[in-house]
Amino acid sequence: MQPPDSLKSLSDPIYETFYGLKEQPFAISTDPKFLFLSAPHRRAYDDLMTGLTRDESLLLLTGETGSGKTTLCRAIIASLGERTFSSVLHQPYMTGPEMLRLMLRDFGMVSREELRRGSLANADVPHLMEVVENFLRSLSAIQARAIVVIDEAQSLSPTVLDEVRMLTAFERDGRRLIQIVLCGQPMLLNTLKTEPMYALNERITRRVVLTPLSTPEVESYIYHRLAIAGGADAVTFQPEALRLIADLSRGLPRRVNVLTDRTLQEGRMVSATTISADMVKRAAKSLAGAPPQPALNEEVTDVPDDPMTMAIGGERKAGGFLRMAAIAVVAIGVLLGAGYWYYGSQLMSSMATVTLPGRAVLPTSKPAHVVPIPTDEELTAYFREMRWLSGSGGGSPELPDNRD
Repeated sequence: MQPPDSLKSLSDPIYETFYGLKEQPFAISTDPKFLFLSAPHRRAYDDLMTGLTRDESLLLLTGETGSGKTTLCRAIIASLGERTFSSVLHQPYMTGPEMLRLMLRDFGMVSREELRRGSLANADVPHLMEVVENFLRSLSAIQARAIVVIDEAQSLSPTVLDEVRMLTAFERDGRRLIQIVLCGQPMLLNTLKTEPMYALNERITRRVVLTPLSTPEVESYIYHRLAIAGGADAVTFQPEALRLIADLSRGLPRRVNVLTDRTLQEGRMVSATTISADMVKRAAKSLAGAPPQPALNEEVTDVPDDPMTMAIGGERKAGGFLRMAAIAVVAIGVLLGAGYWYYGSQLMSSMATVTLPGRAVLPTSKPAHVVPIPTDEELTAYFREMRWLSGSGGGSPELPDNRD
């Protein structure tokens, strides 16, 4: 496959133009048209849809950051039809009054200006709850439904979570007036198990877990988004490149988007329509803030252990290398110190000893082991040699009466 021959596409640095795409295929957005129903996403979609169509009031969706929870919820809301009033809240640190005002705004009850300056601007929770309930009762009369998706729910305060529970108590003729989907990271499960959250936890009727994509699903996901953007045949990925994207992204769609987007930019820089593993490595190193890349003809052989973790949602610290270097310096110092100590101890030991011929060393300090006392013959031979060396003549010396 040859690169596009359009002069504009060759001069435009944006890769969408080069590859003939109508829009960004890997933008960080929650546009439901890009939803890819992998096996875990299909299960989650069906489970949530079943709960909503059965008028269950409180549902729980958990998954890692970037697993596609919000996109999935938006796709479900879009498929429920025109008689669905929805609110998707992304402010995890909002107060109770703020949550209720945002819901009324999304439902179309009030405008942004009215929230700032109108009668509800300073309303307290009981007043806002009454307004919300009256609105929900009006929807019931026309067979409409209201759905609220609360994202990043693991960061909500216990007070706000308890007000969510109060909302689920609204009903008319045995039918719940509002349906709430709590979306959050896995830590939300621990929060709900605490004693203050007991009443809320008991109201959850459906618990759905969204898991990452498998390696084959990552490949299908990439080509799916390219097809939606209008460029299914414009670019191909080598199998090694796809496996590397799956490994570095850990199967999380948001990470796949970020890494693939940067990889396509690397491909555009060299006018390539086939994406290689080296391009993925260069993209990953760029996202991780690595130094400038080598020349295009230089093989890239190294890649950070987990560059996506460093660049997106980072779990690794920038000081990790410095800590390792400091530990290495300390270790070398300890080894050198031990060597000098050993050498010095041996030297002092050798200086503090007296050597007798044919016998072991007699240390002047406390011996490490018992040394046999020299015999009379050994002492006689020793002193005879000393007298001969000093020129005092032959003969055996008299031994002292008290010998050790």
